[in-house]
Amino acid sequence: MIISASCGKKDYAPCPEYTGKAVCVDVTPLKEYETEYGTKKKFKFAFEIDLIDDTRDPVQPWVVFTKPMVPSLHEKAALTKFLKDWFGRALTPQENKALDIESLIGKSATLVIAHEQSADGTKTYANIKLIMPLKQGELKPSGQWVRLKDRPPKDEQGQTQAPAKLDLSKIQVHVGKFRGTPVSELTETAVNGLAEVWVPKAMANKDITAEDKRLIAAINARLEEIKANKEITDSDDLPF
Repeated sequence: MIISASCGKKDYAPCPEYTGKAVCVDVTPLKEYETEYGTKKKFKFAFEIDLIDDTRDPVQPWVVFTKPMVPSLHEKAALTKFLKDWFGRALTPQENKALDIESLIGKSATLVIAHEQSADGTKTYANIKLIMPLKQGELKPSGQWVRLKDRPPKDEQGQTQAPAKLDLSKIQVHVGKFRGTPVSELTETAVNGLAEVWVPKAMANKDITAEDKRLIAAINARLEEIKANKEITDSDDLPF
C-alpha cells in the first residue's frame, strides 16, 4: 500500500528516506476534500519518526502525514487496509464495530519512507511506501509535536505556527554533572557547555532517545532565552 506523506510546507526539504521506528502523534481534524465522487470529509494520521530534523528551531523529530482518508471501516476502504498493515492482522469484530482512532495516538509502527519525483521532475516527495507493526521495543512521542486541533488559526499568509513554548522549569538535565538541574536554572556557561559538547554527540547517536530530543530542544530554548535577556539588559544601558 502506498500512502502519500508530507513533511511540512511544500517549500520545505522533504523528509529523508527512512526505514525504522515511528509513533503516531496526531489524528487530524476532518477536512473537506473534493473527489471524483463529490465532497468527502477526510483526516490524516501524523507519525513522528526516530530521525532528528536539525533544520528546525528547536530541533525535533521529523513528522510525516499519511494521505487523507475517509473515516470508514468498510472492507474496501483505504483506512481499513492501512490499519490491517499497521496492526499486522485483520480488524477484530469489536474494532470493526467501534474503533476510536484517537486511541491510536502513541502507538508505534515501522515505516518505510522513500523519495519520488513529481511528474515534471521539479519536486521531490517523501512517501510512506509501507507501514508494519513494530516488532521490538517502542518509540515514545518526543512531546514536541502540537496537535493540529490544539493550534491557533494560521495568519492571512498561512504561516506555520511557532513551536509551543517549552516549560524549562519542568525539564531536567539527565546527563553529566548538571544531572537533575532544571534547564531554566542553567547558567550561560553551563548551557553553552552542553550545547557545544553534549548536543552534537547526542544528535549523532542513531539510538537517540525521546528524552535526549526533549533536552536538546530545551537547551536551544534556554540559549535563546539567555540571548534575549542579554539584549534587554544591553538596551537598558543606553544613555537615553
